[in-house]
Amino acid sequence: MKINLFRPFPRLFRARSRLGLVVALATTGVGAESATLTSRTALEEARAALTSLSARNRAAPSVSLHFSSRVMGADGAWTAPAQGDLVTADSGRFRLKYAQGVVVSDGKTLWQHFPATGQVVIRTAASAGSGGAGGVLLRFLQARAVAAARVQGALRIVLDPASVGENLDSLVLTLSPDAGTVRKVETQDPAGNRAEYTVSSLRHDARPRRGAFTFRIPDDVEVVDMR
Repeated sequence: MKINLFRPFPRLFRARSRLGLVVALATTGVGAESATLTSRTALEEARAALTSLSARNRAAPSVSLHFSSRVMGADGAWTAPAQGDLVTADSGRFRLKYAQGVVVSDGKTLWQHFPATGQVVIRTAASAGSGGAGGVLLRFLQARAVAAARVQGALRIVLDPASVGENLDSLVLTLSPDAGTVRKVETQDPAGNRAEYTVSSLRHDARPRRGAFTFRIPDDVEVVDMR
């Protein structure tokens, strides 16, 4: 299982790359024509920014991320924003807290607690794949940029999700005006479902609290051990 904040949907990008690009541009306010007419400067800037951000994240001993997420279904209605937090450290350790529950890894064991189902699922950390949640941001930063444009000052980048093994139809990353911070990630699947993740805080000098990467199983839950 991949622990991925930004991956709710299946992939079609590689087979429908042109259509996926148009969809991504259209749904994020960047017209396909304007993107085509944009000079290569924006795309070059985007690729340089992604390289720099990826290197910074790799070098950080720990990263903390606060975000809000919402999803639009095929009916065109957005869900209410839900808050989430992610803290990562070396050796594949992380704690992810979001609307559906909590996912914790100490680098060897991964626990998933879903209060709505009354279950705690235990897996090996390796089952998280691609470095677990600690690799979430890095995977997107390492994706291939296929188009970029400045929109209201921010740098919006259309990425090829297949280039990092993501099962998405389209993937758009928005960086701050100085291209130094991730502000938003937007995805869309072939069925038209859209997800939007807005990053409100991202720190590379986080100091995880003691015990952040350990999990105590509540007494009143069903334990599903899949190791």
